[in-house]
Amino acid sequence: MNVLLLTVLLAAAGPRFEAKTLDGQTFAGRLTELNAQRLTLQTPQGAATVPIEKLVDLSIKPTPSSSAGAKGIRVQLMDGSVVCAGQYTCRGDRATLTLLDGQVLELPVHQVLAVRLQTDATAAAEWAHLVKTKRDTDLLVVRKSGALDYQPGVAHEVTAETVRFDLEGEVVSAPRGKIFGLVYHHRLEGDAPAACCRITDLWGSQWSAHKLRLADRLQWTTWGGAEVSLPLGQVVDLDFSGGKIAYLSDLEAESVRWTPFFAVQKPLPILEAFYAPRRDRDFDSAPLQLGGAQYSKGLAVHARTELTYRLPDGFRRLGAVAGIDDSLRPNGKVRLVVRGDAKVLLDRVITGNEPPKPLELDVAGVRRLVILVDFVDGVPAGDQLLLCNARITK
Repeated sequence: MNVLLLTVLLAAAGPRFEAKTLDGQTFAGRLTELNAQRLTLQTPQGAATVPIEKLVDLSIKPTPSSSAGAKGIRVQLMDGSVVCAGQYTCRGDRATLTLLDGQVLELPVHQVLAVRLQTDATAAAEWAHLVKTKRDTDLLVVRKSGALDYQPGVAHEVTAETVRFDLEGEVVSAPRGKIFGLVYHHRLEGDAPAACCRITDLWGSQWSAHKLRLADRLQWTTWGGAEVSLPLGQVVDLDFSGGKIAYLSDLEAESVRWTPFFAVQKPLPILEAFYAPRRDRDFDSAPLQLGGAQYSKGLAVHARTELTYRLPDGFRRLGAVAGIDDSLRPNGKVRLVVRGDAKVLLDRVITGNEPPKPLELDVAGVRRLVILVDFVDGVPAGDQLLLCNARITK
């Protein structure tokens, strides 16, 4: 992992943090150590240490809340950062951002993807579409007849009052109040370097941090070299999961096939929809719960259902906690079969009168993953299996 994390010892009276790991564990307490190798929290049960490569997320609890960023300018950077700012100006090849806490950042304008100057939630989808659209010019975006319209050209100077834009060889100076935003035509040479984590701050900005250090404040550097620092109390979340983990409930299955207990030539679409797997909820739309513990991620699967996933490159482990939905226990019985390509990785009967079973399977080199939840002995009996925290990891 390309990251610089310097060791720091914080006072016991510091903010309370919650750390989540790749294997689904959660630790909460005071942060006492953070470096390139490990994170240590002082919990009520004692010191809990997590290797950085196993860390998924670190967040401050309770979560600070603020709507300040909702009315600010939104600047999207080429590295994926989305910055809520109080001001954006540009002159020559330099862009200047004034953050909502008063910090001023300067960076090359070629690292800016788009600038939304006006706030209008009803135009969010249109704006996102424009930003993603392939183009060979800059775009000057305005609101016209209740929708977003744009003119292609070349963006020039942006001041606090005006936006200068070249429209077919004629440079016009438009009042900022009439401009919804700018979308730049900047090409990224190759891929941006992988970020060590993604930081969400109190104002809603999401930063791709490429270097990170912790002293009396959290300090980070963006891919473009902009340096930012905030007190820990103004940092909402540090997401370390990038590239390490993918939850099955976030992946699109290559195929999903449900077979009813009583054979029919073709299941009715309404029944297929009713028995289709649920993502991150159970079949009553309630949180996933196994053995009294709730899980925010996972799948609820009815027998007989077969799910097929095409796995991304580089993932080596499949993990989950498998069990019969708590609402059915101690009843319930299913057969769980997991195959990696042509190899059977797991074939196990799971019942509601036994504790949930942690699963850890080797999927290194597997291209196609098949998960079958089947009836046992051909008999339906409380056949709702939960695969909580089901994920593939590197």
